[in-house]
Amino acid sequence: MFQPLSEQKEATIYQYKLVRKLAFEQGFQRFYYISGATLALALLIADPWPSLLGLMTGFMLIPAMHAAIIRMALLRRHSLESTSRRWQWRWKLPFPGYMPVLPMELSVFQRLQLHKLWIGACAIGAFYPWLSPWLLSAYLLLHLWLLAPLVYAIVRLHKENRDGVIKLPFEEPFFSYYHR
Repeated sequence: MFQPLSEQKEATIYQYKLVRKLAFEQGFQRFYYISGATLALALLIADPWPSLLGLMTGFMLIPAMHAAIIRMALLRRHSLESTSRRWQWRWKLPFPGYMPVLPMELSVFQRLQLHKLWIGACAIGAFYPWLSPWLLSAYLLLHLWLLAPLVYAIVRLHKENRDGVIKLPFEEPFFSYYHR
């Protein structure tokens, strides 16, 4: 019934070679947390109540907007059922939000993160006539702050082959880049 791979004529073996492990060291994580706290403090000093409202609602609305952008972008390519199994909510910093559970192609990951960056900024900017400047600033800064580690990873992996595979373990703050 089961044959060794050497005896199978049409066996397919997927081999992935770890090319690069992109770790987010303690220094980067400290800078990330301190910059977020500094930006939030600057907003709160400038105008406390609208900024506090913006930061509190932004921590719920911005990740939901990111998830909606990802689901809409993936819905064009795949079925929604496979999308929901491959992506899960993650609340641990520096990668909070809707993140891939399974390895995915680097080109797809890069495209999704750039979609989140530009479509998210445009969606926040679309509310310019109705939101106060401080609320709009809080949403925009929170949006950019949440995407900063992912954009950093995209920049660091920019010269790698786009047909490679990227994996984000849920337990540790690093990306693994594999090539076939």
